[in-house]
Amino acid sequence: MIALDTNVLIRYLTRDDEPQWEKSVKIIESGELCFIFNLVLCEIIWVLRSKSYQLSKDEIINTIEMMLQCPVFEWENTSVVYQSLQRFKQGKGDFSDYLIGTIAKSFNCNTTVTYDLKLKNEKGFTCLSD
Repeated sequence: MIALDTNVLIRYLTRDDEPQWEKSVKIIESGELCFIFNLVLCEIIWVLRSKSYQLSKDEIINTIEMMLQCPVFEWENTSVVYQSLQRFKQGKGDFSDYLIGTIAKSFNCNTTVTYDLKLKNEKGFTCLSD
């Protein structure tokens, strides 16, 4: 198994640099499992939403769902990613917020305390902002 950094996956997903895309395809489609850390997933989403790519929330959700179905990718915690993605679909927060909350819950935390107003009234979060 090999671990993939964000930039390799971004090249693979966007094909925005042909030589790097070709190298990424060769690695990802080599037959070896490709490990994706939670942090790398958060970075992928952040990059795809950035001014450089401007993908919509729905486009990003579809991309991640397709990646989750692809047998070449091994995830740090598939269940946590699925749960976070479902909350991201329905909520106002960022994917990383829901990932943090889901991981906290898996460690038996009662709540995740935040100042992020987008998470006010979200289950599992305590918002300190008014």
